[in-house]
Amino acid sequence: MTADLKARLKRKGVRFVPNTREQAAAWNRKSMPDMIPEHNDTHHIDWTEIDPRSAKETYTGQAALRVPDRSNPQYKLYWPIRHGMFNEQDYEDKGQLLRDFCIIIGDALRYQVGLSDRRDRAQYGCVFVVPDLYEKNYIITITELLFREFGFGRICFIQESLSASFGAGTTTCCVVDIGAQKTSICCIDEGMCVENSRINLKYGGADVSEAFVKMMLGSSFPYSDIALSRRHNLLVRDELKQRCCTLGYVDLAQGSQFYELYVRAHGEDTRFYKFKAYDEVMLAVMVCYRSGNHED
Repeated sequence: MTADLKARLKRKGVRFVPNTREQAAAWNRKSMPDMIPEHNDTHHIDWTEIDPRSAKETYTGQAALRVPDRSNPQYKLYWPIRHGMFNEQDYEDKGQLLRDFCIIIGDALRYQVGLSDRRDRAQYGCVFVVPDLYEKNYIITITELLFREFGFGRICFIQESLSASFGAGTTTCCVVDIGAQKTSICCIDEGMCVENSRINLKYGGADVSEAFVKMMLGSSFPYSDIALSRRHNLLVRDELKQRCCTLGYVDLAQGSQFYELYVRAHGEDTRFYKFKAYDEVMLAVMVCYRSGNHED
């Protein structure tokens, strides 16, 4: 990947600065965090407060990601949807998978839409967006859940790329959807999905985050605990990707760049890190592309 990046930079007329990655790693090894008390942190995180006497059985959405690791009682994160489909690989019991799915949709209907009473839903129709590439059993299962569990009066299914084209007001286009766990591509022609153009690649933004973290750990990243499976590190990884990763060639011509990171953990003071990175900011994004002799 580094060789491919050097070739790209050469075609763009950008000079690849040698030994810059090693110099950035040497600087990172000496970097120490600054501690910021919570009352001085203007962007502190509102963690989900858990009372052992009235703790909920489940939490969904952002509230689930912000449950402290040392909460009482303890909670475990579940992901019933992965790569845009049911996550049957991480569930041993399909019944539990469907229950978790219903809990997430039910909370969204109650708190986001305002449909808390099941009897009111019979007056509504439901438009459910499905992947461009879907299985028949997936549609059958969703249909049963929407009618029996949620009580909708009418159901309409629409493919995700087709719904995106309708939202954009065009009937002919190519839709590229880059998500956290999948990248889907589909061509729309006169309001119909072109069957042979549908592609579902099982990688996305989350893989970029993971690749960037691993590369930075190889460059003596000062926050070495980021590799541990703590919940707040999920938020830290996404923030790193958004702040640092780029496909801009001009930045590399100036050598390594300074970046900042705030680590906020429940019950701990905020840690403020400064670190340097060079080509890692581009190499992490390049994991989504095939290397080879091709023109940009």
